[in-house]
Amino acid sequence: MLRKRADWSRRLPRSLIIPTVMTLKTLADARTLMRHLPAEHQERPTWRHVAAELEQGGAGTDTVDVAVALRLEHFQG
Repeated sequence: MLRKRADWSRRLPRSLIIPTVMTLKTLADARTLMRHLPAEHQERPTWRHVAAELEQGGAGTDTVDVAVALRLEHFQG
């Protein structure tokens, strides 16, 4: 059984501006941000949750869950 390719071009419900870093508009933007995080950040439980939501969003689930996870992590620092 073939798996459907992830669609990273899907838009987030609202843009998320991270001052001096980037503006996230799509799943691809969020994926780029995740790839540039230092390893110690990537291992934090909240960022692992963001990564899991991002994978699900790429697979076709609602991008709202990705946006919520990103916003929570952004405000928690």
